[in-house]
Amino acid sequence: MKVEDCIVSVERRTVGGCIDLALVFARHFAWPIAKLTLAFAVPCSLLIWIAADAVRRDMLIPSIIVFAFFTMLASGALVAAVGPQVFGVPISTGQAMKSLIRRSIPYVVLGILFRMVGFCMFFPVLFVLAWGGHLPEVMFLEMTPVSQVSSRLSWLTRRGGYSRNLGRLITITGFWMVFAVGLFLLIDILSGLLFNMPVFFGTISFGPDLGKAFQSRLIDDPTFIVVLQASLWITWPIARLAWFFCYLDQRIRNECWDLDLQIRAESRRLEEQVA
Repeated sequence: MKVEDCIVSVERRTVGGCIDLALVFARHFAWPIAKLTLAFAVPCSLLIWIAADAVRRDMLIPSIIVFAFFTMLASGALVAAVGPQVFGVPISTGQAMKSLIRRSIPYVVLGILFRMVGFCMFFPVLFVLAWGGHLPEVMFLEMTPVSQVSSRLSWLTRRGGYSRNLGRLITITGFWMVFAVGLFLLIDILSGLLFNMPVFFGTISFGPDLGKAFQSRLIDDPTFIVVLQASLWITWPIARLAWFFCYLDQRIRNECWDLDLQIRAESRRLEEQVA
């Protein structure tokens, strides 16, 4: 993969520019991205539904943990698929899954380790992911050896990269949450209007036990938890693609890809003049 084969313009971008590019990219390659997302979203949602329906108590936090694990796997597969496409190699979901399986053990171990550090040290996980959040790109796009992953991630956060990543993570996560909550509310309203089967708000009646009813629905109700997970999964690819384009921007800043392209173009122009 060569930088001159990149199908997106090689230029520095703001986080808003990365989100815009993610929306355009997701629209253009909607079907392969949807297939790849469904490969992880369906088993994740089924597992959560079965567990929540069987236990019916305190399932919100376990469901978030399961969701985090499956999105970690999906991130590796998505990067393995769209990364080559950005450099002119057509998307192959099958090849992406093979790449994920091939390096699944070190990837899962490192991914879980980063997240455990964030939780066990009472340190917000976003502060850890600002350093290690580009693990899928490093392992599945750059194919960095496991022994050099840490140094590569550290290099990506140089020149103000860490603070830039942290700000972008907060912005992208906020965008994702607003997008997902809006979709959840839309599903809740339409389900109540069309099928008389509200998911959340229409099931709670105002009264002295409003707080307990709200808490019970939020933590214990399998339907609420699964619909919330579906809303997060539907909107997740946009957020992850935006984070991927933040990685490309960081490499452009650190490796001066834009200057490299200009130098190559000027070199070709001079060669043509001499010829």
